Amino acid sequence: MAISARCCAVILATLIGSARAMAAPACPPLDTTDTLPAPELSQKIYVATRLYDTVERYFAHAEALPDAYDFDAEYKRFVTEAIAARTRVAFDLAAMRLLGSLRNGHTSFTDTTLACEPELPFRAEKLGNDWVITRSQLDNVPPGAVIRQIDDQPFETWASARLPLVRRSNDTESESQLFSTGLIWPVRFSLTLADGRSVRVDRVQALKTPWKGLYTQPEGVRVSMLQGGIVRIEIPSFDDPKFEAAAVAAVKAHASAPAILFDVRGNGGGSTPIDLIHTVLEHPVRDMIDATPAHFGTIEAWAEADVPTFPRAMLRTGGEPLEPDHPVFHGRAYFLADRHCASACEDFITTMHNAHRGVIMGETTYGSTGQPYFVSFPDLGMRFRVSTRREYFPDFTPFEGVGVHPDVPLPTTVASLRSGHDEVLAQALTRIERNR
Repeated sequence: MAISARCCAVILATLIGSARAMAAPACPPLDTTDTLPAPELSQKIYVATRLYDTVERYFAHAEALPDAYDFDAEYKRFVTEAIAARTRVAFDLAAMRLLGSLRNGHTSFTDTTLACEPELPFRAEKLGNDWVITRSQLDNVPPGAVIRQIDDQPFETWASARLPLVRRSNDTESESQLFSTGLIWPVRFSLTLADGRSVRVDRVQALKTPWKGLYTQPEGVRVSMLQGGIVRIEIPSFDDPKFEAAAVAAVKAHASAPAILFDVRGNGGGSTPIDLIHTVLEHPVRDMIDATPAHFGTIEAWAEADVPTFPRAMLRTGGEPLEPDHPVFHGRAYFLADRHCASACEDFITTMHNAHRGVIMGETTYGSTGQPYFVSFPDLGMRFRVSTRREYFPDFTPFEGVGVHPDVPLPTTVASLRSGHDEVLAQALTRIERNR
């Protein structure tokens, strides 16, 4: 069955990154990264050829690109920038821009040597027309603060210039990635906030405190009993079998509960939690449909000769019925997700959505899966990945870049961030109480 074999990008990235890290150079001081030399010409050529070949062979999302998109033109621009690059960062940015042009959440370039740099001490998201701090380790940049400028530049202008470097399957993904990619940020900068304050941020010497703001996941699966006998199961990840095993054990231990709330906010994925799915799946449901590039010499020759045919052959699989397998919980099921529920987390949510097994609350999910093909350069401390699988809902509507829309939207607001409380959870529990 297709769903049981899925393994998403997060766990693969972790495993490959760990193996390569031993061969990569030590993490350089943050202040020196802008002066690190670019790869040698022969290394640049090798990386460039692997990039082009891998995208041409394996990229599964050509249908989502604009009609005017021209990968060859983007690649030529990359080659020009890469050859001219004098520094490591300049080369990285050229490669990031190339893969960012493909607009896919599982297609990206990573400098694993520089990925060890100190992360930003805050996160922000686009709420309406404002860039709003959602999580922070800085007392003077609190959750709910609105960013107006970075140094002397409007933040919207600054962000728009850098979003092409981290472009993903939709705007929400891209905007979130902007704050998770330290390479594109200055080491030191000033933020002007909507209240008129100017705050100096030094990524090297920042006085960090525990994270405040948006819901922070526990380190492991956490179970709590709430009012009315509601059981809340928080699942931070599926990147280690222990998380799914603990969640399954929790469902079995509370099989007689009137309602279970599965809180998967921030769950970035891992391996599809098929055992967890089976604990609550009561009726057959169609699996998601996958498509991956298939290469046939004659078809590709026709395409090159402008003979009317499909521009790219795709092999479609999936769509088989997923049958129940001794479910243990038959009560009311609720699922609390957000924009950071991705990959295997979305495998869980899409199955529940397609099966109409419960009520999905929160935000639209990340909207990307893709079984990426990884290419690593251990001598350089770099790697990239290209998504090989495009997924569709059982009715053939696209999943990539769309995600799962909640039955009950519970958006994050500036007021809720400033309150210091988990207002989204409170609203979810109110909804559950009303449905008793």
